[in-house]
Amino acid sequence: MDVNMSSTPLACDMNVFTPAEREHHIQQTLQLYRTVLDIRETGNGFEFTFPHTTELAKLAEFISNEKLCCPFLEFTLRIEPNEKPISLTLTGPEGTQEFLREEFSEAFA
Repeated sequence: MDVNMSSTPLACDMNVFTPAEREHHIQQTLQLYRTVLDIRETGNGFEFTFPHTTELAKLAEFISNEKLCCPFLEFTLRIEPNEKPISLTLTGPEGTQEFLREEFSEAFA
């Protein structure tokens, strides 16, 4: 784990977006997480599995935006050959699992 990560607060700062950008990010995130096939706990986070047909541009936009508002998160995107599902793992410091459960409650519903 990066040494600087421990000094990054475990908080989401949606003020990094304009009101229109914030609403767009929220809507895109909701749409993306409605397509989640499976969620698996990892050390300090979760692995979200998406259909192989998920648009990579939407995942990339999500990661870019989340990196801005939640700088403590670490992202791992795994794309395997053929029609295997896409996985996105989000991890971070202690408390990240609880944070993700709350922030992405739509995916856990």
